[in-house]
Amino acid sequence: MASLRGHLLNTVIRYAGKRRLAGVEFTPAMIAATRVRMERLGDRTELLPPMTRHVDELGGVPTEWTRSNRLSRGVVLYCHGGGYVAGSPRVYRGLAARLAALTDCDVAVIDYRLAPEHVYPAAPDDAIAAYRDLLSRGVDASSIVIAGDSAGGNLALVTLLRARDQALPLPRAGVLLSPWTDLTGSGTSMQTNARLDPMLPAQRIDEAARMYAPDADLASPDVSPLFANFAGLPPLSIHVGTTEILLDDSQRLAERARAHGVRVELKTWHRMPHVFPMFADFLPEGRQALDEIGEFVDAVLPAQFANGTR
Repeated sequence: MASLRGHLLNTVIRYAGKRRLAGVEFTPAMIAATRVRMERLGDRTELLPPMTRHVDELGGVPTEWTRSNRLSRGVVLYCHGGGYVAGSPRVYRGLAARLAALTDCDVAVIDYRLAPEHVYPAAPDDAIAAYRDLLSRGVDASSIVIAGDSAGGNLALVTLLRARDQALPLPRAGVLLSPWTDLTGSGTSMQTNARLDPMLPAQRIDEAARMYAPDADLASPDVSPLFANFAGLPPLSIHVGTTEILLDDSQRLAERARAHGVRVELKTWHRMPHVFPMFADFLPEGRQALDEIGEFVDAVLPAQFANGTR
């Protein structure tokens, strides 16, 4: 059963978010306004010293790093969400700080190029370039966890597949929050959860997909990684809400990945909204999910640290 705060959050999101998304067109002005609103949320996040934050580039991609006060044992390479049209590292400062504290890792949130200004394959090209740069800096792949939410979950999974297909050393694991893995929208939850999902209007998914990949085959594994062969990928941890329209994107991913020999931990959360760990400051389920992600990372990362040992 969802907590009282979970029910309250769903109500607020439904009226403040879903109705707005459903009632306006995806125009350049609307997208620009959405980006500004999301950035303001991130600007409210303050780091508690001695945690630090700085910006540089990975493979030419602007990247915001968050470091805890502990000796780092690795890197969480994070791909933010936003439907491939919005979002930025600034929006994810709170989540990055929590992940850094829970995992004892440096968290690098990449600021990949967004549609409609930069359509597919700009985003996955940026993500694999960032990953290659991490490796070129001497960061051991076995100390890297790649993570992402929503469209960023898609991007993290595509990056894993590209790294495997390019014969690069693979990250130790992947963490996916409400990943958007099927841009064709073929999951049954797109219909069965259309009214239940408090955040995402189902009728907008195809529009967002075509804005991101206007000339691509949406069923291509490089666009919709659900349809890929997952053989050889590292363990995956997936978290999703039961009333999300993207529920099937996670459940089918887990089923297909397991069929290809990948170890998958799938956790479905009762009536939780899209990417609910983002609301961990308010939501007990969000804090619990992040604690479980911390335990997953703790279990998969080796004892040897990237920059030393404890």
